[in-house]
Amino acid sequence: MDKELIKALSKYPFIIENDFIDSIELKQNKTCVEKCNEKDCLKLTESNNNLEEYICSKGYNNILSIVGEIKFIINGLIFQDNKSVPNGRKDVRKEWQINRNEVVLFSKKIQEIELYLEKRINETTEKNFSMFHDFKTSMSIFYTCTQDIINNLEGNTFTEKLENSDKSYKDLYNSLDLITSQLGMVDVILNPNSIQFGKKKPINLYKLFDKIKALFEHLSTKKRDVNIKLSSEIRVDDCYCYESIEFIPLILLDNALKYSVSGSDIDIKFEQHYGVLKVIVKNIGPLVNDQNKENIFEKFFRDESGKKFSKEGMGMGLWIANQILEAHNCKLEYHKNPRENGPIGLNIFEFELPISKN
Repeated sequence: MDKELIKALSKYPFIIENDFIDSIELKQNKTCVEKCNEKDCLKLTESNNNLEEYICSKGYNNILSIVGEIKFIINGLIFQDNKSVPNGRKDVRKEWQINRNEVVLFSKKIQEIELYLEKRINETTEKNFSMFHDFKTSMSIFYTCTQDIINNLEGNTFTEKLENSDKSYKDLYNSLDLITSQLGMVDVILNPNSIQFGKKKPINLYKLFDKIKALFEHLSTKKRDVNIKLSSEIRVDDCYCYESIEFIPLILLDNALKYSVSGSDIDIKFEQHYGVLKVIVKNIGPLVNDQNKENIFEKFFRDESGKKFSKEGMGMGLWIANQILEAHNCKLEYHKNPRENGPIGLNIFEFELPISKN
């Protein structure tokens, strides 16, 4: 459910993302948009209680509607039991005198529509991605055969054999390893609950990022002319995580590479303080519009600046990454240099995880 769809369905004026919007039948109350400086009705967005009501400083009724991850306020109304608005003002605001039950009913209908849309989207997603299971199986066989070929080369260990092999073998193996890892995300798309499958165990994120960095090396230098740098001033301790955390470096590096300008660097930095590991990924590329800083973590959402820069992507990666991190009680955050004014600049993605206790 997005702003445009709510606007098309709503009979009442509403506020979303601090934007006061007219409905198809009723415009914003003039007092709200022209005479109110406090805008104290916006406090409702701090609540997580659907249908919570608030009478603002001007005396009008406001009600919070929560649909999925979207919050909007139906504002500037006068319910039948409202005693805060003077009768004289009620006389000139007759259009905004609304039955509370009608507003509540509308909010519930919006929620039903959202559930229906979510169900249809999930069905379509499952149908479209189910074909990848067969492809994933075939790719696993191809990957295993490549491992067998490398195992027959000279050397004591697989790593030694791979390092001493011809460059074409290395590129083939790393490409297959990358594709196999990416196909693993299909299971998360079809069943988000799989994020928490298995038990948590100590995992070293520095080693994970280093591994994925190696897999992306050929693609980054040959096709994109982008250099990936990995650094840490301290020894990085393990974090207690589900296996799904292995998708995080894959997603963040793929995203950074996709939206990096040619000749630039992707910087991955690790900081560790007071039992918390902080991972920071920086790249130079199209900046996300301020109003979409949170939207980029929604399923299928792509910022317009990103669409113009790259045709690749479906708007799934950052959503998956945030779902995984939320399962670990943390959150992926996006920042940009506040001094950047142009379309291209420094993008920063970061998250924190608690260090494993010995």
